[in-house]
Amino acid sequence: MTGIIRRYLLAVREYITFKDIKKTYTLLTPYMLQHWKAYAILFFLLFVDITLTLAYSWFFGNLTDAAIQSNFVRMKWLIPIGVSFVILSISSTYLNTVFETIATNAVKRDFSVHLFKHILLLSGMHVSNHHSGELMSHFSNDIHSINGVIGRSLIDLIRLPFIYLAVLIYLIQISWKLALICVLVAPIAMLFSVIFGLLLRNNGRLIHNLIGNISTLLNETFHGLQVIRSFTMEKSIFAKYVSKNQELYTLELRNAKLRGWFYVGGHAVSTITFLVSLCMGSYYVSLGLISVGSLLIFVNLVNHMVYPLTELAGQWAGFQRSSSAMERIFKILEQPTESTDLPLAVQSKPLMKSIQFQDITFSYDGHNDIFNHLNLQIPAGKVVAIVGLSGAGKTTLFNLLLAFYKPQLGKIFIDDRSSEEFAPSELRSLFAHVSQETFLFGGTIRENLLLAREGITDAEMMQAATISNIHPYIISLPRGYDTEIGERGIRLSGGQKQRMAIARAVLKNAPILLLDEATSALDNETEHQVKEALYRLMAGRTTLVIAHRLSTVQNADVIIVMDKGEIVQTGHHRDLLLENGLYRSLNQKGFQKRGELVDHHFDTSVI
Repeated sequence: MTGIIRRYLLAVREYITFKDIKKTYTLLTPYMLQHWKAYAILFFLLFVDITLTLAYSWFFGNLTDAAIQSNFVRMKWLIPIGVSFVILSISSTYLNTVFETIATNAVKRDFSVHLFKHILLLSGMHVSNHHSGELMSHFSNDIHSINGVIGRSLIDLIRLPFIYLAVLIYLIQISWKLALICVLVAPIAMLFSVIFGLLLRNNGRLIHNLIGNISTLLNETFHGLQVIRSFTMEKSIFAKYVSKNQELYTLELRNAKLRGWFYVGGHAVSTITFLVSLCMGSYYVSLGLISVGSLLIFVNLVNHMVYPLTELAGQWAGFQRSSSAMERIFKILEQPTESTDLPLAVQSKPLMKSIQFQDITFSYDGHNDIFNHLNLQIPAGKVVAIVGLSGAGKTTLFNLLLAFYKPQLGKIFIDDRSSEEFAPSELRSLFAHVSQETFLFGGTIRENLLLAREGITDAEMMQAATISNIHPYIISLPRGYDTEIGERGIRLSGGQKQRMAIARAVLKNAPILLLDEATSALDNETEHQVKEALYRLMAGRTTLVIAHRLSTVQNADVIIVMDKGEIVQTGHHRDLLLENGLYRSLNQKGFQKRGELVDHHFDTSVI
């Protein structure tokens, strides 16, 4: 029992804490200040609204007294004042709506741009810690949920206490005894509101997390639809989606019930307070202590004594629900970026000396080392093939070169210059990367090729497509280079995607070429076309090849054989075949399976 009470008290403490609020506004205030004019108008309209609340009650009370007293002169000048109040109220409501929309949407726009830029600047290690569906959920759900800390809820959190105080002062002037009744109701209303506000906050946090999980599931489903169909996983994926949606429905229903009880309770408190005030006020009217108009003012304002208390907790719950959305975004924004500005393409000079890995120790998880004091030198202008079993560390070498990850120990030198001395954009401009799985953007062939660098002419683009053996296919299409290729290039074959990637690498014109099993999973004819394109691309460049087929390996200037993060052999194809080592073992296994040397395969799955 004591443990339950302690947990509840901790939850209440968390509910009313200002720690998260301070963190939230430290981040959001600069964006709000950029639109200070809209917020200044909103705060001015806030006091207009408070003034109108009191003015309407004053108008009704005085008009009633004038009518009872048959004071038509007083009524005559009160009516134009009432009309002016109506006009002012309509104008205030309209301006509130417009400027709240301007302020909140402008802040959300600027903040989402900041978040998107931050994600673009994150290192590969930090990005890999987040699922793409989770990242998408920040933009599709979390950012749109921060209205509570920048919009109406923020204004109401300031407006409601002011309304309460203003009304209390006004009511005390009418009858301090009646006002005391409303003051005594305040603790009950506040306690009731805190309890339900706490429940709403916790339930809102569960809803945010579940929406993120659903976004992740949808993202995986749409990107892996072919795999799902090939393994006939439709039923299980559908059941999983139905289950999560049912869970979301249950949470939303619970949220609706909590809000329902919250508003019912608030209405009950307001109604009881109103009835008590009406009865007591009527008694005071019968005694001649207050006028009928004063009673009308009182009962009209008494609701403004109760609803700010109940509504304040409701707004606080919405405010904290927005804070829970911000918590999820904080996890991204607190991670360090590679640089402060988005990189620009840089034209690089040819590699003159070498690439050197010096005493490199690296682990993805901080526990299991992929490399332990690795040393490797890549000569300039040579074709270097890297072979080995699965888990040897081949692709990890590329990831370190491209600074997607940083080694825990050691340094990488390029032309005797440490990679740490390069800006990320300058470093990556040295490399043209053709990976095993080519990623193409939705859009046209032209748009995908123009991504390689700025200022590409049509002649350069066609020349690159010719070098990569894709130009004849492109011009055979009805719309040529303006042909739509679908999401992730789904309308192109595997070989066509590879040749598109090679064309992009040609257009980038980088001095160092990284080929990550670029001919894997291709048929013989397609592989031949891709290889012809690769040989043209490799001319005059330092080339590192993660080799899958020995036809590439045997033509390399240097072959590096890796096993479990270590270099176990280095040399030429024929020399390595004479050694009793891993290379010959891989060669023999492939020879026995395929019955030929040129096209044999061996397991080189990437890390």
